[in-house]
Formats: sequence, C-alpha cells, structure tokens
Amino acid sequence: MASHSSVARRELRKAVDADDAVMMRAAEMAEWARNNARVVIIAAVAAAVVVGGALYYRVYKSQRAERAAVQYLQTQMGLPADTTQAIRALSGFASRFDGTTEAAEARLAAAQLWLIKGQPAKAVDEVRPVAEGGTPVADQGMQLMAAALAQQGKRQEALDAFLKLADRTDLQYVKEDALTQAAVLREQANDWNGAAELYQKVAEGMEKGSPDRAIVEMHMAEARAHAGAAPAAPAAK
Repeated sequence: MASHSSVARRELRKAVDADDAVMMRAAEMAEWARNNARVVIIAAVAAAVVVGGALYYRVYKSQRAERAAVQYLQTQMGLPADTTQAIRALSGFASRFDGTTEAAEARLAAAQLWLIKGQPAKAVDEVRPVAEGGTPVADQGMQLMAAALAQQGKRQEALDAFLKLADRTDLQYVKEDALTQAAVLREQANDWNGAAELYQKVAEGMEKGSPDRAIVEMHMAEARAHAGAAPAAPAAK
C-alpha cells in the first residue's frame, strides 16, 4: 500500500506537469506568433476593418433615416396640386431613400393617387415593394395591393394577397378585414362554401354576442344557404 508521502509526491508531480504543459503550450503559441507575424497582423487588420465597417454602416443607416424623415416632410409640404406631378415627386423621393420607412410611405401615397386616377395596374407596381418589404407599413402595402388587384379584375391574385395578409399580420382587426374582403371575393366567384369558411374564421376571433360578430354570422349563414346547406346556428353566447 502506498504511503501518504508517495501519494502526495505523485499529486504534486501531476500538478507541476499540468502547469508545465500550459506553459509549454503558451510558449509554442508565442513562438508561432513570432514566426507568423505577417499572418497575425493581417488577421488583426481584417478584424478591425470588419468592426469598423459594421459601425460605419450603423451610423450611415441612422443618418440616412434622419435625412429621409426630414426630406419626406418637406416633400409632403411641397406636393403639387396636379396628381401626376405629385406621384412623380413621391416616387422620386422613394427611389432616393429606398429601404426606409418614409420611402415605403411615399410609395403608399403614390399608389393611392394612382387608384384615384383609375389606374390600378400602376398602383400595384408602385406598392408591391412595400407589400413585400420589411418596413412597419408592409401590412398596409399588402392591403392596398390586394385592393388594387381586385379593382384591376385580378380576383384570384387579390384573394391570395388578402389571405397572405391575414396569415402574417399580428393585428386582429387587420386579419378580420382581410378575411372579410377575401370572403367577398369568393362570393363573387360563387365559391359560397369557401366564403362561409372565411366568415367563420372571422367570427371565431370576435367577442361572443357582439354586434360585429352577429353581422359576420349573418353573412356566414347567407353564404351557407347559397351553397345549399342549412344556415349555421348562432354561436353560443
């Protein structure tokens, strides 16, 4: 049986060996760094460029957003009375500050003016980047694009846009409106079962016994009646 002193010596030797290994590893790394100074310097410079570039981009993006906010206000205040010229001013601003929330708002305004002029196809082209973008007004863009597609006579594309909006939005009232508009489009296509299904989804998100829900349930019952099914019983209150 090993004595306590021999055990202690082995434990001490293990600790010393571990320290030696760490020191040897550190010495090896230092030697490698001396022999590869050029690589180390290049790596350090590259890292500095990446960090500096990211910082510059954040500062640039912030300053650009501030300029966009100021210039969009100026653009709004200086819009001409002529609709065509107003659209040109809004579209020009949107092109200069593409990617900002203000640019998206300018495209929304221009698309609305195209609709007023009775040109839904141009409204769709104007607002599509907003609907498919990532700005806070993307849902408004999708809603306007769907309405313009419907006005253009592209019922299925409008229906798809409304359903996509209902699926992605976090706002309940936007979801309800999108599903209702989609249901109306299905009614126009004589898809009464499909319309009833959408009305049911709208009703399920509403407060039981509320006047709005009662109206939606009435539309759902009418759609089911047109489809040849018995009207649905009112939801329990």
